[in-house]
Amino acid sequence: LGVAASTRKLAASIGIAFVDDASTTVADALACADDACYAAKAAGRNRFAVFSAAAEAGLGGLNAARVAADTVDAMEDGRLKLFGQEIHLLGKPWLESRHVEVLARLAARNGRLVPPGEFIPVAERFGIASRLDRWIIRTALSRHGAALRSGALTLGFNLSAQTLSDPQLWDFVDNVIEETGAPHSGIGFEITETAAVTNFDAAEQFVRKARERRCRVSLDDFGAGMSSFEYLRRFPVDTIKIDGSFIEHITQSRFDREIVLAITSIARSLGCDVVGEKIEQQDTLAMLSDMGVAFGQGFLLHRPEPLERIVARATKGATARKAS
Repeated sequence: LGVAASTRKLAASIGIAFVDDASTTVADALACADDACYAAKAAGRNRFAVFSAAAEAGLGGLNAARVAADTVDAMEDGRLKLFGQEIHLLGKPWLESRHVEVLARLAARNGRLVPPGEFIPVAERFGIASRLDRWIIRTALSRHGAALRSGALTLGFNLSAQTLSDPQLWDFVDNVIEETGAPHSGIGFEITETAAVTNFDAAEQFVRKARERRCRVSLDDFGAGMSSFEYLRRFPVDTIKIDGSFIEHITQSRFDREIVLAITSIARSLGCDVVGEKIEQQDTLAMLSDMGVAFGQGFLLHRPEPLERIVARATKGATARKAS
């Protein structure tokens, strides 16, 4: 029996940390080298990278391993904060749509608010993204279940690839809903192509179960990846959120306009709502309205703020409408 010979090319990503301070612990040195190794991987693999404290400055001087540990601690000591950003029905006051995307901010020990773009990728890398998602869902529904029951607003939650692949996810969500009394109809979930492509079958099953329970499902960052339109074949979603990269330069880019028009047309034929993300200029807003994009999100319409403030505003508005 002959065995065909084969060769494989091996490559290595190497992280290097120089220890020039006698007070540096072994754990800190290894953590710095680990960060540098991931930097080498991110730069294209098969190379080396040297740890740079300056590169870590955006994390308040903490390396990624420390950020991951701090995120876990923050869930327990009250430093993880719930924020929200409104999604508007274009041309209408927000109280006519009353939908909010739930966000998180990490309060560092020095008091600085760390945006999700800094600590959520770290949570995914260190395998705690599912724990983080569960904390956000449980905390938001526990604190604001009554507002959801009253119909004052609806909440949308982002789900990581780890969370989508969790076979116990719906048992968890159902239990939280039963405990808090929050209605399924007041809850939405946002999934990205990056998350879904990690486990396409798990994502498909998640969407099916969400629809059975009448929870809304949005495809986030739509159009940015190669499989976006395949999603529409497989996933019966309620909303498509057009990736902000196609929105922010739409007034200057004919290509971006054509992409947005195509997505909007397809979404309309499928009965899906369309949300334009990253709306920051008035002329962008006007153009999207003319193109038939019904909903929008971005700094022009609303900057993220603590979730409890948004809930209070929505509850007050709902009370006023009932009284009138």
